[in-house]
Amino acid sequence: MKMTYTGERMVPEEADINTFWEHIYRYRFAIPYVQDKRVLDIACGEGYGSAALQQAGAASIIGVDISLEACEHASQRYGIQTKVGDAKKIPLPDKSLDVVVSFETIEHTDNPNLFLDECVRVLIPGGKLVISTPNLDSRDASATKNPFHLKELSAEEFVAALKNRFQKVEIFTQRPKTVAWWSARSLSASRAFWQKLPRFGRFRKLLQLLCCPEIQSAGRLNEARANPVQAILAGSKEKKQFCNPFSVREYQPTIGEVPVYFIAVASL
Repeated sequence: MKMTYTGERMVPEEADINTFWEHIYRYRFAIPYVQDKRVLDIACGEGYGSAALQQAGAASIIGVDISLEACEHASQRYGIQTKVGDAKKIPLPDKSLDVVVSFETIEHTDNPNLFLDECVRVLIPGGKLVISTPNLDSRDASATKNPFHLKELSAEEFVAALKNRFQKVEIFTQRPKTVAWWSARSLSASRAFWQKLPRFGRFRKLLQLLCCPEIQSAGRLNEARANPVQAILAGSKEKKQFCNPFSVREYQPTIGEVPVYFIAVASL
C-alpha cells in the first residue's frame, strides 16, 4: 500500500534520497524523548514516524494530519491511532500530552505562532516539543520556493517564537550548508571550503562509505524505503558521524554553521 505522492508529505517509496534520510534521522533523534510518554505526532503524514515512535517505547501515540487520506493510510498500514485535524486547532484536550513531535510542520501553516500556542495548550507542565523547520537564512535568493511552505522562518524568528513560550530551548542542526573550514563538520557541508581541492568529492564519498555507509549504499536505501520504521529503529543509537550531513547535532554558532534545517527541543 502506497500513499499518493504530491511532494507535500514524505512518502518513503517516492521521496528523493535527501528528503528520505532527513526524515529518518529526525525520527531517530526523537526516540529518547518519547520513552513511556504520551505522544502526538502532528502532521503525521504517511505514518512511518508515528509507528516507529510507538515501537520505540512511547506509552501512547496519536497521529494528527489535515489529510484524511494520510490518516487512513497511516492507520491501515501501521495500525496507529490517527485523527484528522488542523495543526492550528489540534483536536485534543488541554494538557493531555507529554511530548509533541513536529517535523516540517510549522512552515506549512500561515500562522506559526498560533500553531505553537496549540502545542503549548495540549502539553502538560514540563512537556516537550520536538520540532524541525527549514532555515530561511540558508535558502538562496534564486532558489524556487517550496509551494507547500506558507511561512518559512529565519533562525532568529524560530528561536524567538520558541523562547517566548517555553522555559528551555535547545537548538540542533541538520544538513550543514556552510561551516568554518577548520571544523570537522565542514566535511559534511554542501558548500565546503574543501570542495576547492581536487578529488575532495571522491574523498568524502569514501569517508562516508566507511563511517555511514547507509547514505551511500543503494541496497541499504532500497531496504530502508521498503521498511522505514525499521530503518528508524535500527539507527536510533547511531553515532553522530561528522561526515554525515543527515545526523542531528547540537548547534554551534561559533563554527559559523549555516544549516539547511533547525531542530529544537523546547520544554515548558
